[in-house]
Amino acid sequence: MFRRVLILSLFILTLSSFGMVLSMGCNNSGNWGTPLYIEEGDNPFDTPDRYVVGIYVAPAGINIATGGLQQFQAVATFNDGTTETITTSVEWMNENPAIGAFEPAGGRFLAQRPGVAIVRCRLGTGGSDVISQAAYVNSFDPNADLPPAVPKNPGVMATDEGVRVNWDINMTDGDMAGYNIWRTQVSSAHYASDFGRVNGAPVLYPPFLDSTVVSGWYYYRVTAEDILGLNSAPSEEVAVFIAGVVHYGGGYDAGTTTTEENNYKDAFSTAFE
Repeated sequence: MFRRVLILSLFILTLSSFGMVLSMGCNNSGNWGTPLYIEEGDNPFDTPDRYVVGIYVAPAGINIATGGLQQFQAVATFNDGTTETITTSVEWMNENPAIGAFEPAGGRFLAQRPGVAIVRCRLGTGGSDVISQAAYVNSFDPNADLPPAVPKNPGVMATDEGVRVNWDINMTDGDMAGYNIWRTQVSSAHYASDFGRVNGAPVLYPPFLDSTVVSGWYYYRVTAEDILGLNSAPSEEVAVFIAGVVHYGGGYDAGTTTTEENNYKDAFSTAFE
């Protein structure tokens, strides 16, 4: 009996010498539970109880006069569904540095030249980075009264939801209020009299989904509008044919900024490379 006790004591002592604590217990069925090695930091299955899964960034407003400051906010969403403001804990970046720059900390952006700033932030956590979605702010000259430039590279594509209209963001005219999408079903129609505007309020960023189409040919143009209500000349005309599918849309599509608009350019962002 003494020999058996001695052997068991030596076995426990050997485990302790390797820095392990062995915990064994019984479950309700009377079987041995799984041994738990609780040496902190050695368990590869350990994960934080609460961690950031996404960051939303928003400016105080879409337009700011050149020479002014714009306060941004960063709000983190955690794996448990809760949110928390982390504005002072992140690294801020403007993807168009010719427009302006951030102060060293705190999410305040100084607008230095007219144009469009594309902003996001980064938070290092758990050995990896969580990068926010894109936010946009326009820096403008309050004394400027010229209409914005014509939108470039319009494009259209038929989808199951309707016609997706795309174009390039205007990066130089900082007093942008948004874009307007015009449509007709007559080829080479006169813009001023034959095209009708599809959206309600100006669309902040591409793309725009026109869900009010039925079968047939559709021709689109895009114009830019500034905060004074001045409009650019229309873009070149682009056409798409809808066959065999009918789309029914109710009201305007552009009353609110969609997630797709907010996330535009995310796929090819180079802010933190």
